[in-house]
Amino acid sequence: MSRPVQRTSTPRRAVLATALAGSVLGLTGCGIRLEKGAPKIPGLKAQAPPADQAVLRTVLTNLEAAIMSAHHDDATWAARLAKIHTTQRTRLTKVMATQGMTPLPARQKGKGSGAVSDTEPLPLGVFEQRTAQGIGRLCGLTARNLPMAAAIGVTHGVAAQLLGKPADPAGDTVPEPAKVPVAILPSLQATIYAFEMIVAKTPLDSRKKAEATLAALRPTRSAWEAALGDAAPAQPDGYALPVQPTTDAKRTKLAHLVLTDLIDACAGQVVSTRGDRGSFIGLTDLWIAATAQLWRWDATPTPFPGLT
Repeated sequence: MSRPVQRTSTPRRAVLATALAGSVLGLTGCGIRLEKGAPKIPGLKAQAPPADQAVLRTVLTNLEAAIMSAHHDDATWAARLAKIHTTQRTRLTKVMATQGMTPLPARQKGKGSGAVSDTEPLPLGVFEQRTAQGIGRLCGLTARNLPMAAAIGVTHGVAAQLLGKPADPAGDTVPEPAKVPVAILPSLQATIYAFEMIVAKTPLDSRKKAEATLAALRPTRSAWEAALGDAAPAQPDGYALPVQPTTDAKRTKLAHLVLTDLIDACAGQVVSTRGDRGSFIGLTDLWIAATAQLWRWDATPTPFPGLT
């Protein structure tokens, strides 16, 4: 009588483990990765956070701190800056959400969290200055997010100037890619010409503001033209001004038009400086100067100057 065939019993847990391991190997071979925060499975890599998340979290945290400082400050510009930064925070939070980024909680109590705390905020001018000093850290953002973040950085720089605490981040005066100053110089040259006409048409005792704008813009024009040499755009002998500066109202309107055009030109070239910290700072320095002058000419401040 033959003996029955002896069968080896395989535990159910071992079968599931083997099947799971086979699935993991197959998924890994297909390039599939688990999302960050998912249960860890041997052989399957977790998904990295979006490329810009860390920097944009810092931008968001700075906005939170600026809003808090503005609410505790009685400076002339504090209320307007609080409104501007609040709008920026709302927009930034939405953009981060659409890209799968997880912003940190707006406020966290306790020490060591790295978020905005309940401690006494810095004076608004000091905080805006310190934040603007670090604008160069934004240059590595992807082209998708760089213009928005740069515009936020520019407003910190403008705020610092308006509050009497101008920032001076270390960087190159002239953007390295020649196409950047070449693209912006025509607008800068036209703006300076317009302000020279404004000065000429303004009574002697009322020229201070227009002369201050010229003093803010002329050094950049000179530096960029000198750096480009023969490659610098030739400046015509004159321009057809969109508004003749014959009255105070018309001089203000002309100032708004030419400064807005210059700001738009700067914003349009910011992606070309991506990854080049010195060039990015050189460009944003002019962007900040033009925006600060525009606001001093009583234009309505916008949260993202130069961007639609």
